[in-house]
Amino acid sequence: MRNKCVTILLSSENEAKISSVRKVCTELFPNFSLYHYNVTSGISETPEDDDEAIKGCHNRIEKLEKETSSIHADYIIALEGLVNKSEFGAFVYGWAVIKETAANKYHYGCSGKVMLPSDITSKLLKSVKLSDLVLDLYPQYSDDDLKKMGTNGVLTRGLYTRVQEFETALKCAF
Repeated sequence: MRNKCVTILLSSENEAKISSVRKVCTELFPNFSLYHYNVTSGISETPEDDDEAIKGCHNRIEKLEKETSSIHADYIIALEGLVNKSEFGAFVYGWAVIKETAANKYHYGCSGKVMLPSDITSKLLKSVKLSDLVLDLYPQYSDDDLKKMGTNGVLTRGLYTRVQEFETALKCAF
């Protein structure tokens, strides 16, 4: 049982999400297969609270489960980034939801939060992609940089990247 190959389905083809799942699963499982699919969340482009982000994760898992019903999976994973505004400021972070299929059980984990500067929060609308706004405000970073680092990576100058954000959320969920 120890060397059993664990099958993991990820409901995203985002490079940072794939990288974070691969890294965490390498730490957890001696033998695993990871398959990733482009699955929509059915929520707004930039979720604004935990409930909306977690709902988006559940939507992704349900859709992926239907699309891949012929594939046995041990875990189905969805990751969702969001911006949450409070009286203390706006913060970017992420949620991981993992469905353990054999037990039909869900596990949840959240990352650390990075505060957004006011030049971002003043322009952020539900219809605006955070990544587009960051690229406009920080032209020294390319689209490829942003895909690898994420908004939090740009704001922390690489100290806490999008990959690390989702690694934290995944570790908390697992």
